[in-house]
Amino acid sequence: MTLYRRAWTMRLIEGAEAAYEDAHAKIWPEMSEQMQTSGIVRFFLYRSGTTIFAFQERNRPFNSTTAPTSDITLRWWREMAPFMETCGDNYQPVHTELHEIFALETNLENH
Repeated sequence: MTLYRRAWTMRLIEGAEAAYEDAHAKIWPEMSEQMQTSGIVRFFLYRSGTTIFAFQERNRPFNSTTAPTSDITLRWWREMAPFMETCGDNYQPVHTELHEIFALETNLENH
């Protein structure tokens, strides 16, 4: 199966780190289901200070650099808005797409 990747960074508001992590520890089942339905097979978030690094792998090409603007996504963005830099009326997180420059892929079955 071919997997398509994307990575980006976002910024938290200083002091909101714990609340942001807590929200993700309690991610809504409908949000997880939406991601799976959209083809996401892996999604990782890492934090260094107030910088969030996000990485996704999906089983089909990404047609946009943002999440689908469903009611679920818009509700999640509103919930996350107090914790991070956002823009626009829908509270979309400010993000910077990252350009992949290197990838090493090995066959885990042979290790």
